[in-house]
Amino acid sequence: MRWFAHRGASDQFPENTLEAIEAAIPFVDGIEFDVHFSRDGVGVIIHDETVNRTTDGTGRVVDLTLAELKQLNAGARFKGSGGPVRTTIPTLDEVLALLAPTSVILNIELKTDTIRYPGLEAYTLERCRAYGIASDRLIFSSFNHYSIATVRELDPAIETAILFPYPLYHPEQQAKQLGAKAIHPDYRRVTRDDVILAHQAGIEVRVYTPKTAADVKQMMALGVDAVIVNDPKTFKASLSIH
Repeated sequence: MRWFAHRGASDQFPENTLEAIEAAIPFVDGIEFDVHFSRDGVGVIIHDETVNRTTDGTGRVVDLTLAELKQLNAGARFKGSGGPVRTTIPTLDEVLALLAPTSVILNIELKTDTIRYPGLEAYTLERCRAYGIASDRLIFSSFNHYSIATVRELDPAIETAILFPYPLYHPEQQAKQLGAKAIHPDYRRVTRDDVILAHQAGIEVRVYTPKTAADVKQMMALGVDAVIVNDPKTFKASLSIH
């Protein structure tokens, strides 16, 4: 079973920041992070459509320029160990520059499920190529399955995965229809039958986001291919996985 860091090591450092992503590198096979467009068309790494929850600012990401986003403290509302810290919202380029020299897999979630962000798929692919990141180190995922289809049209060599938060009727069939190689369900929704059917169809199952080591152990028992978790270092230690 593989381990992916959810928005980096987001229990240790503010989610989707360079600090969180860098801290996760030694402990995982892959790192998941989210990309939006700023108002001036720059790819930025943040989960929500607004900056309200994770920064000291307000407003939609798409309504703020990169310069305005960079003025915000992306650690202002961090509730982990040590409390709020000072850091910034990274650009996609900054994250790619950090991860390019490593061997970890990049699981890039295209946040097009609320705001469509026309061109985000092509932009993200182009930036990955600019940093020389090999296709076999890339997974593009999205709750917007139109984005999955778009990535497949742009570059069939890139692995794609469909995200879904609720039970989906035969998700392995939907994945195959889209040419996706994996399904990424909420860990609370996946069943043993889902895993069996996916594997029979040649589809991998990576679940997000088990909250405890016991949750991870349960996912291992189901036979999932990977877990996407906030604290891979601690979970692996508690399960005696090295």
